[in-house]
Amino acid sequence: MTNTPEQPSRLDRIEAILERVANQQQTNTAAIAQLTTKVEQNTTAIAELRNELQESISHLVGVIGDFVEEAHNDREQAKTDRQAWQAEIQRIWEYLLRQSGNGRNP
Repeated sequence: MTNTPEQPSRLDRIEAILERVANQQQTNTAAIAQLTTKVEQNTTAIAELRNELQESISHLVGVIGDFVEEAHNDREQAKTDRQAWQAEIQRIWEYLLRQSGNGRNP
C-alpha cells in the first residue's frame, strides 16, 4: 500500500470554496460599512464647509460693498476739495494780478 494523501472530495472542495466566499463577503460587508460611514462623514463635512464658504462670501461681499461706498465718498470729497482749492488758487491769482510789482495796490 502506498501512503498517498487522500484527495479531498468534490463536496469538501465546494465547502472550502463556499467558506472562503463567506469570509470574503463578511470582510467586504465590514469594509462597505466603514466606507459608508466615511462617506456620510465627508458629506456632513462638505455641507459644513459649504455653509462656512457661503457665510465668508457674504461677509466679503459686504466688506467690498463698504469699500466701494467709501471709495465713492472719497472721490466725491476729493472732487469737492479740488473745486475749493481751485477757487482759492483763482482768488489768490486774481489778488496777485491786482498787485503791482512792489506789493502795492495800483
